[in-house]
Amino acid sequence: MQYLISAIDPIKNSGGNKAKKDIDFFASQLNDTGVIHVKIYYTRLQRYLLTRLSIIRLVKTHPADRYILQFPISTPYVLRQFIEVIHKYTNAKIDLFIHDLPALQLSMEDKERELVLFNQVDNLIVHNQAMKKWLTDNDVKTNMIELGLFDYDNEQPMQKKKEYDPANFTICFPGNLAKSTFLTKVNLSYRLNIYGPNKLDSYPEGIRYCGQYTPEELPKHLTEDFGLIWDGNSTETCSGTFGEYLKYNNPHKTSLYLSTGIPVIIWDQAALAPLIKESGAGICISSLTELDNVLLSLTNEQYQLMKRNAEKLGKKLREGYYTKHALTKLNMNE
Repeated sequence: MQYLISAIDPIKNSGGNKAKKDIDFFASQLNDTGVIHVKIYYTRLQRYLLTRLSIIRLVKTHPADRYILQFPISTPYVLRQFIEVIHKYTNAKIDLFIHDLPALQLSMEDKERELVLFNQVDNLIVHNQAMKKWLTDNDVKTNMIELGLFDYDNEQPMQKKKEYDPANFTICFPGNLAKSTFLTKVNLSYRLNIYGPNKLDSYPEGIRYCGQYTPEELPKHLTEDFGLIWDGNSTETCSGTFGEYLKYNNPHKTSLYLSTGIPVIIWDQAALAPLIKESGAGICISSLTELDNVLLSLTNEQYQLMKRNAEKLGKKLREGYYTKHALTKLNMNE
C-alpha cells in the first residue's frame, strides 16, 4: 500500500491547486494508492506543536510501504518533519512528486538547503529529462522518474474540429499576466487572446483580454487555433527568471491546451519542445518574431494533423496516463 500526501492550509480551506488536485484524482484510481490531505499550519508555534503531531498521527493511522509527498510542501521545515517522522516510526519509502522546483530560482544557500532534502528521500518524480539532468549536475543522487506531462482532469468537451483559416487565425495565452511582460512587446498579424488575473492597463493592437476563469471552466472558453507557451520579458527569446525556467519545467498550461484538443506553439529551447515536436502536436519556434511567417506557410492538412496529434495526447491526459505510469513505476524500481 502507498499513500499520496497533499498538504492543505486549514485557514484558507484549500485543497491545493489544479495540478495537485488532478494528481490526487488520478492517483486515487490506482488500487494500491490512497490519497491523504494533511493540515499544515503556518505560524511558528502551530508548525512546531501541530504539524509534527499531525504527521505522527498520519503515519500511525495510515501504515504503508511508501509515502509520496506532493512537492513543494509548505516550508522546508515541514518537509524535514515528514522525513524525520516517517523514518522514526516506519520503514516506509519516501518519495517526492515535484510540481515546481524553487531551487532553480533560489539563492545559493536556500538552493543547497532544498537539494539536501532531495537526497534524504528514496525517489523523485521529476518533470522531464532536462530537470533530471539539472538535479544530477547539482549532486542529487536520489533515483528519478520522469513524468513526461502533467495530466489534466478536463470535463469540458474536446474542442471541435475546425478548418485552418489564416484570415481568422487566433492564439490563446492564459496565465498570471503580471509576469508575462513579453505581451507588451508582441507584434503579430494574428489575434492573441489572453486570459487570467493581473492584466495590464493596455496591450498592443491584436491582443484581446478575454477574462479570468477557474481551471475547470477555462477549457470551455478556449476556441483558438493554437495555445502559446512563452514566458519572460522578450519576444526574441524566453529570457529572465521565468523564461529560463521553461528550459526545465513542464508548464501546466501545456496540458490545458492538449487536453482541450488545441495544438501548441512553444519556444524551441523549452524542456517540452522535443516532446511537442516528436508527437507532432504543435510548432517549435525560436522567436515570436518568426511566428507570422511560420503560420502563413501552414497548410490546412498540416494543421489538421497537428490537431489530431494534440487530441491524441489530450485523451491520455484526461485519463491520467502519465500520473498512473509514474506512480506504478516507483514500485517497479525496487
